[in-house]
Amino acid sequence: MNIVFHSGAFDLQEWRRVAQTISPEFQLQAPEDVAIEEIDVLLIWRPTLTDWTQARNLKLVIGLGAGIDGLIRQLRLPPNTPVERMRDAGMRQAMSEYATYAVLHFQRNFDQFRQAQQENNWLTHSPYRANRETRVGVLGLGSLGGAVAQRLHNLGYPTSGWSRSPKTLSGVAAYAGEDRLNEFLGQCDILINMLPHNAATEGFLNQDRLSQLPPGAALICVSRGAVTDENALLEHLDSGHLRGAMMDVFQQEPLPADHPLWSHPKVWVTPHQSAPTQVEPALREVMDILRDRTLA
Repeated sequence: MNIVFHSGAFDLQEWRRVAQTISPEFQLQAPEDVAIEEIDVLLIWRPTLTDWTQARNLKLVIGLGAGIDGLIRQLRLPPNTPVERMRDAGMRQAMSEYATYAVLHFQRNFDQFRQAQQENNWLTHSPYRANRETRVGVLGLGSLGGAVAQRLHNLGYPTSGWSRSPKTLSGVAAYAGEDRLNEFLGQCDILINMLPHNAATEGFLNQDRLSQLPPGAALICVSRGAVTDENALLEHLDSGHLRGAMMDVFQQEPLPADHPLWSHPKVWVTPHQSAPTQVEPALREVMDILRDRTLA
């Protein structure tokens, strides 16, 4: 079986090396090493090659990241080619760590301490707020969103989640559907945006929806940049309605050097590193997918 690896983000040699430690017979090949019509499985992420229509023997495409909606829009594949995505690949743990840190950042007033430091101000009257007093909402309860919500609940935060269709997570207050969205937003001291990017979520966090958050709420964006209207976010930050934002994803990446988010005093920027794919867990998951589909 010819398994081809193509990515503008990941190093094929590293993936080959790790694959050999897991299963010596598991071979990853570069696109130039295999005739396109002989490719059986394509492992792909942030491709520089997008036209695979001549891969007539292609049985499966696996996107090596959490969200594949954008990937599917990029690729040209033979008709009816199935596309799978990573369910975990170490990303649940990484995303939960990032989200926990970001929640603590606002809960423990590190945004205020940074401002005080810049003003040489020994700030001692910043009130303490316990986990149980910090209401956290997770917008989007997919694989990663559900893991984040469960982790925060286990840490003692009153945790809620919103999704388009009903979801059930132990200890997490679940909201579903457009008719309950504003109710959900209105009780979030900290909102974590975990929605995938698709036609229905383009600019989802717009002027009106951000205004539904309580005054002084904070926003954490870790899914896809196109879900948040950045101009609307800046307006809410400048007006004081929102306390601050921790941003890991952006409408344009890399974030342009002259973008106002870089220098905004209420914004913390990280370069799309909240939940990077972990090579060994990803390869083990790929092998499981191939076994489940009887391709291994």
